Amino acid sequence: MERSNGLLQKQPSDAEMAAYRETLRRLLTDAFGGDLTWWYVADRAGSTLICSDDEYDVIKHRHFEIREKSVVLIECISELKRNAARSFAATASREVSSLGALMNILRQFHRFATQLKKRHAGRETLTIKDEHDVHDLLHALLLMHFLDVRPEESAPSFAGASPRLDFLLKEEQIVVEVKKTRESLTERGLCDELLADIARYQKHPNCKIPVCFIYDPETRITNVSGLVSDLESTPSAMPVHVFIGPQH
Repeated sequence: MERSNGLLQKQPSDAEMAAYRETLRRLLTDAFGGDLTWWYVADRAGSTLICSDDEYDVIKHRHFEIREKSVVLIECISELKRNAARSFAATASREVSSLGALMNILRQFHRFATQLKKRHAGRETLTIKDEHDVHDLLHALLLMHFLDVRPEESAPSFAGASPRLDFLLKEEQIVVEVKKTRESLTERGLCDELLADIARYQKHPNCKIPVCFIYDPETRITNVSGLVSDLESTPSAMPVHVFIGPQH
């Protein structure tokens, strides 16, 4: 728009008009991903034949063309803003949907684990004894709902260590960190471990939504609300979601 306004303040030459049209073509083609529709509209705007050699008429016609193309350019900018808003809304909707699906899995995890114990004729099953068992069962459940589930994804080095994320949902850019309570792990120790994990999330290029899943089947955590509040209120570049199950 600045270039258009600048040309309107002078008597643009043939070369300046040619450069203006070419710049406008490249700008609109790039902005709309190679779609030439808006460029065709802009190219026709104000492009009428002039049957006069009078310099005044020529300049007047060029100013008219610039003003007409500027009108199209303003509408193009509005269309780009609308496209960006629609894209943002669609992305936000997908994130909410994906997070909702994940949280439903975590809410139902304990029921699923409990049901697995009830095998026909006492057949062998997966009994959750430690954190590795939680990982195995949760991994299977995640694969039912998400296409690209990456267990033990490498995370950026933090405090001299090269840790791994428990699960990365690649397409959804969700990281899931899993903890299981045990007698030797205090609430303070659990909180400190997860705070360190949260700090690592911020450095991972594919993490937009960090989720902490704490499985506490023996109800060892005495202050669930306090632990959740401490973790979710941690200063972070992205909001942290914490779920403790089964819900006490």
